Amino acid sequence: MSEGKCEAERKTEVRAVVSFLVILGIIGVTVLGLFLLIINRRVAKEDEKQRIVPAVEVMEVFIEDHPVKINTQGVVESVRETMLAAEVGGRVMMISDSLRRGGKVEKDDLLVQIDPADYRSALAASEVRLAEAELALQQEMAKVEQAQLDWSKLGNGKPLNPLVLREPYLAAAKAKVESAQQDALKARRDLDRTEIHAPFDAGVRAVNVEVGSVASPSMMVAELYSNDELEVRLPLSLEDFGFVARDEKGNVRGEVKLTGKIGTQSYVWLAEPVRVDPEIDRKTLSASVVVKVLVADRTEFPLPPVGLFVKVEMEGEMLEDIAEIPRRALMEGGRVIVMGDDGKIDFREVELVRMTEKTAVVHGGLEGGEKIVLTRLSAPVVGMEVAPEPAEEEK
Repeated sequence: MSEGKCEAERKTEVRAVVSFLVILGIIGVTVLGLFLLIINRRVAKEDEKQRIVPAVEVMEVFIEDHPVKINTQGVVESVRETMLAAEVGGRVMMISDSLRRGGKVEKDDLLVQIDPADYRSALAASEVRLAEAELALQQEMAKVEQAQLDWSKLGNGKPLNPLVLREPYLAAAKAKVESAQQDALKARRDLDRTEIHAPFDAGVRAVNVEVGSVASPSMMVAELYSNDELEVRLPLSLEDFGFVARDEKGNVRGEVKLTGKIGTQSYVWLAEPVRVDPEIDRKTLSASVVVKVLVADRTEFPLPPVGLFVKVEMEGEMLEDIAEIPRRALMEGGRVIVMGDDGKIDFREVELVRMTEKTAVVHGGLEGGEKIVLTRLSAPVVGMEVAPEPAEEEK
């Protein structure tokens, strides 16, 4: 074999050995790198799942005797109102300065004076006729007395004809006297009626006459209303009407508080029930209790103005062993959610006694000191855990 051929084979073997070593090195480096990566790999921390516990508003339950408070409203009205009318006709000569819309008059005050001249003349004429009738009666009585004397001398027993003793003439004379007396009394009344007086202490709502105008009989002169005897008619739903407090005789009792606003100031008056409307209003299906307003011990508005709108709180009957809870705590079916000391909920059935605008009055199913859940839960189940928060004050 030649020397050149041997040299070529030697170089080929060297290149093969070098290639093998390079490949072996690459594999070794790769294996070493993988080993280092495995050793130094980062382990991902597993996040612990947190349980979601809903926060709820809770309120402590108090079991106690519950005085029913009935809320309603009404308008202050006068106990007595009258349309003051003229009973006789004539020209108006005088009107009292107090007889003005919004004015106040006192009992027996002279309000309107109608011209009395014609009525004085009629009274004088009727008195003349009365005097003539009385004179004729005296004369007829004398004639009857004389006829009786004559008959006693001439006749025996009772006369067959009453004309003998002039009995018809005497009866006619008496009737004329009676008629003249009534005419005189009517003339006197008509004269008195030319003066129109206030029948009671009153406020003036309207005036329809003026000096110089002519009043006719039955014409309305003024409209008056009592300003010191006031009442309020309170409409009550039939449900509230069933809780009205009554005494042994069935009469409505209990304190009534009226609140009215005049300007920026609110005033309070007390009242007492005086009667109940015996008929139910068919349109509104409501009953009415009428209360009398009592005079407040203050100089400013001791009584409310007539026509004032007032809010009313009326004391009803006393309910025993009752819990009053917010309306939002009451679920459908008459159930409430109760939270135990362990923070888990349960359901209780209660008896709904009465519902107000903001609260529900319930009986049974709850005990004093327990906590009820006010928050509406989307899907509450028995044993569900909740996080309690104090309830916000009901507005």
